[in-house]
Amino acid sequence: DGGRARLVLGDGPDAVPVHRELDPGLPLTLLTPATSRTINSMFAEHDPPAAVVTVHPDDAAARGVTDGDVVRVFNERAELRLPLRVDDAVRPGVAVIPKGLWRRHVEGGLTANALTPDDVEHSVGGACFNDARVDVAAL
Repeated sequence: DGGRARLVLGDGPDAVPVHRELDPGLPLTLLTPATSRTINSMFAEHDPPAAVVTVHPDDAAARGVTDGDVVRVFNERAELRLPLRVDDAVRPGVAVIPKGLWRRHVEGGLTANALTPDDVEHSVGGACFNDARVDVAAL
């Protein structure tokens, strides 16, 4: 194949599932989108985005947390403590932590990267950033 990645499609013997089974104990999909200022983390060194986790109002209500509370964002890999932002622009079932935060911007020194699985995507060997599953809980 000349060293090129091969995309496997279909349901034949070479097919590889893209998604793993969802853990019901980790019901939120973690997204870490770039902002207009943080297409790369180096741009957030001096003017970082707010170090918050944002969830839909339904997800906040189900967990008994409200806008401004400091919450735990966790999975089997790590735990972060961040202020909560509640925003109906976020889909239910999603937790958003902005890309580009530096360790010094977050209490405890861990960013969303600590929550990301170390799996390797099968077709091109890249990281599986958007396969991170988390939950949010009151302290």
